[in-house]
Amino acid sequence: MLNKIYYSYFTLAALTALVQKIVNLLSAKLPEDQMVTSLLARFQPQLEKALRAIGSTTKTPLTEIVQAADLRRDNTFRSLRDTIQAGMRRQNEAYRTACETLWLEFEKNGLLLYAIPRDRQTAATESLLADLRKPENAAHLATTHITDWVTELDNDNQAYVAAATQRSAARSADDTLQDAEAFKNLKTSLELMENILNTMQAMQTPRGIDEVVAEVSQYIAEANTAAKQSHNNNGGDDDNPDETE
Repeated sequence: MLNKIYYSYFTLAALTALVQKIVNLLSAKLPEDQMVTSLLARFQPQLEKALRAIGSTTKTPLTEIVQAADLRRDNTFRSLRDTIQAGMRRQNEAYRTACETLWLEFEKNGLLLYAIPRDRQTAATESLLADLRKPENAAHLATTHITDWVTELDNDNQAYVAAATQRSAARSADDTLQDAEAFKNLKTSLELMENILNTMQAMQTPRGIDEVVAEVSQYIAEANTAAKQSHNNNGGDDDNPDETE
């Protein structure tokens, strides 16, 4: 069977490069197969659009501002979360108890909320802030000296929302195919390709299908490794919950 593609690690450019390699291979190895020919015909316009779209969401300063705001928000959340987690191991009983109580609020709203889609992250952060600021937690915030830190997280979350809103307004008049849409189209066709090649291999037709599947799988394995390394080098996490998507 064909190797799975770890889509969550891929940029549009990396996925497009993988698709181009696969298309070239299938064109050379199975030029007469009707199902493969139909698949290649589907890929071609998507590849052309993807090549035009690559970088379309990273060309403007507004996108850079949004990305920076999101990273700042992530870092503030993670440092605050890690501090409370570490505090649960302190010998100081009052401090430890305060951290244990506040930790329940982090667990309730998601310890990995920084890894979920940004709009959901915004809502989850707002929920966390509301829980941390409940009257019964006021003393715990004071004991752990994080009242200002919570305010920083609130400010960072609002700054992200403002930047994202500004970018959305700027994009409203832009009909350029965005990276996300191009990525989704390629992913859909790759999933179709996976079903087709796995079915052909199960039926052992056409001749040489095992070798074709093995080569495509090798391309995927190499691309997965490169994409994961790039993802991690750019600040991604190995505990990404979408690794196998």
